[in-house]
Amino acid sequence: MKKKTILIVEDEPIIAADIQDRLMDLDYQVIDVIDNGEEALLKIRQEVPDMILMDVHLAGKLDGVETAIRMRKITDTPLIFLTSNSDEPTFQRAKEARPHAFISKPFRGRDLLHAIALAIGEGSIDSSTHLPSANTLQGNTPQASHDRLFIKVKDRLIRLMLTDILYLEADDYYCKVHTEDHSYLATKTLKKLSEQLPPDGPFFRCHRSYVVNIKRITEISETHVFLGGQKVPLSRSKRPEILVLVNKM
Repeated sequence: MKKKTILIVEDEPIIAADIQDRLMDLDYQVIDVIDNGEEALLKIRQEVPDMILMDVHLAGKLDGVETAIRMRKITDTPLIFLTSNSDEPTFQRAKEARPHAFISKPFRGRDLLHAIALAIGEGSIDSSTHLPSANTLQGNTPQASHDRLFIKVKDRLIRLMLTDILYLEADDYYCKVHTEDHSYLATKTLKKLSEQLPPDGPFFRCHRSYVVNIKRITEISETHVFLGGQKVPLSRSKRPEILVLVNKM
């Protein structure tokens, strides 16, 4: 059976790499990852995919909405918009491109995969139809847990499985990601990197400068959390909450 093909148009490399990795795990074929509208239009003229994932706010002369509207003159391929800004004017303008879904970042991997499966399985919708929210999609569509994190270290993208992460540590404008074997200095703040973690995942901010993986905790004292041989500060105000969470695991 031929694999379904998907074009990713996203100018945030970490998000693009994460999406590509998940889609390939589910046996989709990613034909290209492009970070601007001009190149995306050229690609569509060369090869039409089964699905397009488009960031609304692309860098360059063409944003994602204008790119998608121009694509509609070439193909009716199902399209999903990804955006960090889901304000009403943007939503109304985006409807001109007749998307199948409009998903706000940060999103759960499962929600995006639901939307893709539904879009590929159905025909296009017209602009007057209510656009489905990824949070409401149900059914026997593929599911994938948010089980990995991409971090940018200097000029490299590194994939870490969430189960391997012990804790995150703030380091001024950077963030250290600690595993059992290595520590990575990611080029994002603790706050920004924390936003990439799944909202329902096993991570907890135990101190203003630390986020720990609850599943890797081996001991909790009055003032510290222990993760194997490593020790992390624990705010007194956070101790009751982390005890409850640990007991639920």
